[in-house]
Amino acid sequence: MKKIILIISAFVVIAAAGVFLKQQKEEVAHLPKPKTFIHSVAVVKAKVQTVEDKREFLAQLQATDSAYIASKFSANIKKIYVNENDIVKKGELLIALDDSEIKANLASLNQQKVALQADLNNAKRILQRNKKLYEIEAISKEAYDNSNVVYKNKYSALKSVKEKIKQTKSQLQYLNIKAPFSGRVGAKLANNGSLALPGKPILTLNSDDQKLLFTFVDGDKPILQGQKVYIDNKLIGEISKRYDDAKNGLLVAEIKPYKALPYANKSYKTIEVVVDSNKGCTLPLNALLHQKDGVFIMLYKDNKFVAKKVSVVLQDNKRALLTECVQGSVATASEAKLSILPSYGEVDIDGK
Repeated sequence: MKKIILIISAFVVIAAAGVFLKQQKEEVAHLPKPKTFIHSVAVVKAKVQTVEDKREFLAQLQATDSAYIASKFSANIKKIYVNENDIVKKGELLIALDDSEIKANLASLNQQKVALQADLNNAKRILQRNKKLYEIEAISKEAYDNSNVVYKNKYSALKSVKEKIKQTKSQLQYLNIKAPFSGRVGAKLANNGSLALPGKPILTLNSDDQKLLFTFVDGDKPILQGQKVYIDNKLIGEISKRYDDAKNGLLVAEIKPYKALPYANKSYKTIEVVVDSNKGCTLPLNALLHQKDGVFIMLYKDNKFVAKKVSVVLQDNKRALLTECVQGSVATASEAKLSILPSYGEVDIDGK
C-alpha cells in the first residue's frame, strides 16, 4: 500500500513539474528579445594633398607712397578741389590758395622795376657824359667816380627788384598745389577760407600701390622673402622684403599684395604666412588620437578597428601629413570615441 502511495506521489510531482516548466517556457517565449547594438562609425581614406604650416600675425596696410599736402607759405585757402577718397592723377590741381596779396606785391615790384630802370638809364647817360668830360679833363676824376658809383648802385637796385619779381612769380606757382603722384585722397584737414600755414597739412594723399607691414620674432621656421601670405584663407601676396632696422626690438617684414586690397589705409588685418609646405599622404585631424606614447589612428581591419601608430610631419587647421601612406579605411570621430573603438568588436562603418 505504501509503494502505491509513493508511486502516485511521484507521478503527481512529475506532472506538477512538467506543468511548471511549460509555464516558464511560455513566459520566456513571450519576453522581448534583447536589443542588438549597432555602432556606426564614419571612415575616410588617406589622400595625397599639399599641407601648409602657417604662422599668424597682425599686419598694417599702408600706401607704398604717402604724402602730407601743405603750403610753403602763409595764405588763405581759396578752394580745395577734392574730398576724402577721391582718386587723383599726378599733376591734378588739388588746392588753390588766395593770390591777391602776392599779385599786389608783384604789381608793386613791377612799378619799382620801371622806376629803377628809368633811374638806371639816366645814371648810365650821366656816366657816359662824365666819361667824355673826364677824358678831356673837363671834370675831376672824383666827379667821374661818383657818377660811376651812382650807376652801379642803380644797377644793383634794379637787379635786386628783378630777383624779387622772379621769386614772387615762383610763389604764384605754389599757390596752385598739384598732386605729386597718382593716388587717393586720404584725409581733408582744412576747409575753404582757412589759413594755410607753412608745413601744416591740408590734405593727405596715398598712392594706389599698397604694402602690408608686420613685426615678428624669428622661430624654428623663419620668415623669409617669397613666402605666401593669406588673409581670410585667400592668397593675397608674398613676403617682399625683411627690413634691416628693428621696431621696438622686433623684426619687420613687408608684404607686396598681388592686387589692391579692399581695406582702408592704415587699417590692421590678421594675416597667415606659410612658413613650411609639403605634399604627401594626409588624413583629417579628427582621425588622430593623441596618446602619451604617440599619435595613433584607428585602422579598419577584419571588420574591427585596430590602433596604428603614425608619425605626423606637418599639419594645418584641417589635415595632417603623415610620413608614410596608410592603406585602408580610417575612423574619424572625437578622440574619446576613437579610444574605445577597439573594444567594440565587429563594427558597421559608413564609407567602407
